[in-house]
Amino acid sequence: MTTDFTELEKTIQDILAKPEYQDHPASVALSKLWAVNQDQWNRMDRLTRLSDSYQDMMLQREKSLSERFDKHLRQLEKMTRISDRYQRSLRQLNIELEKTSLIDPLTELPNRRMMMRRLSQAFDYQQEEDQQEEDQQQEDSQDRPQGQAENHPVEHLAVAMVDVDYFKKVNDEFGHQVGDDVLIAIGKLMEKEIEGHGVIGRWGGEEFLVILPGYKIADAAIVMEALRSNVNAYSFQVDEKTVSTSVSIGLAGYQDKDSMDSLLSKADNALYLAKSKGRNSVVIG
Repeated sequence: MTTDFTELEKTIQDILAKPEYQDHPASVALSKLWAVNQDQWNRMDRLTRLSDSYQDMMLQREKSLSERFDKHLRQLEKMTRISDRYQRSLRQLNIELEKTSLIDPLTELPNRRMMMRRLSQAFDYQQEEDQQEEDQQQEDSQDRPQGQAENHPVEHLAVAMVDVDYFKKVNDEFGHQVGDDVLIAIGKLMEKEIEGHGVIGRWGGEEFLVILPGYKIADAAIVMEALRSNVNAYSFQVDEKTVSTSVSIGLAGYQDKDSMDSLLSKADNALYLAKSKGRNSVVIG
């Protein structure tokens, strides 16, 4: 059976409101019970409001924390994007700086620093070849008949110092701008000649260095003679005047126990001989 509390309350209030029941003992007890009941309801109502307020506060707090978390997350994402862009810019800048530090700005050929790296790599490879050859000879010597000569290490590296002949006269007669243009043109011509054989770079001033890995001195001489001949046949037009020039070349081949300095020194000495003998020639050092 379901109790209708609204109807019950109305019945009790009607009983308590009738004057003829006010002095009845049951009415007095009922009045006290009604007061206690009302007090309990009031307390329940206050507790309910407090609970609702607390839940509203917690929901508001959670919402505030969530908004703050989202805000920090957006800030962190923004900082990450900025950092990524900065890192990409920094890497690109380092690449450009590295390129600038290794390329001659005038001729756009490898500069002296880059050529020293290339030569060091060629030397490392050559010395590994020498070591392997030496180890092989030691193994072969144990089986070689007495009196038979042993083989020597194979020398497969050549370098050439190239100097533009009478370049000072070009500068004096046509000016430094024309001199720069001549260096650029000759540099491109020689780069094309060396392509597929080795690498060429600007060593300094009007000097260039050629590295020919894997080349015996005789084969390297053929390559460099072709380069000299083509430069000699090349002419450069300036204000209806023709600028012709030539190059002197000092060539040296790697030999056992050579260092980078000694090999470059041999090529430089050979270049000096080429210039002292009238220029426009290839001399093997």
